[in-house]
Amino acid sequence: MNRIFRNTIFYLLIFLVIIGVVSFFNGNNQPTEPISYDKFMQELEAGNVEGDLTLQPERGVYEVRGQLEGQEEEKGFITYVWDNPETLNRIEQAAEAADVKILPAKETSGWVTFFTSIIPFIIIFILFFFLLNQAQGGGSVS
Repeated sequence: MNRIFRNTIFYLLIFLVIIGVVSFFNGNNQPTEPISYDKFMQELEAGNVEGDLTLQPERGVYEVRGQLEGQEEEKGFITYVWDNPETLNRIEQAAEAADVKILPAKETSGWVTFFTSIIPFIIIFILFFFLLNQAQGGGSVS
């Protein structure tokens, strides 16, 4: 019984480490303050956006991230804009006038995608192996 418990703990620990690594590489750890599109455009046209903007398409809208002047360094803003050419042109023109670069959003690593797609198969394989080993009596001590 003690051996079964140790094996289960070992596999559980491996699983938790894998989940932790995937969430570390996949997560966006920068805290953000949501603002409205109107406030974003007012701040952008007034030149109060500093640094770079990132635009990322997400479910029919664009997610815009950046930082306002006077905001804490670790904290940025986030807003959502409609995915239409008129809105995007307006943002581009205001960004050019305010001397703000628009950067493409960072893509997730191929390794993260690979591991998140392969982990369920590994878990199923380990579970199948563990159950098969128990059914055959491989874990018993004679």
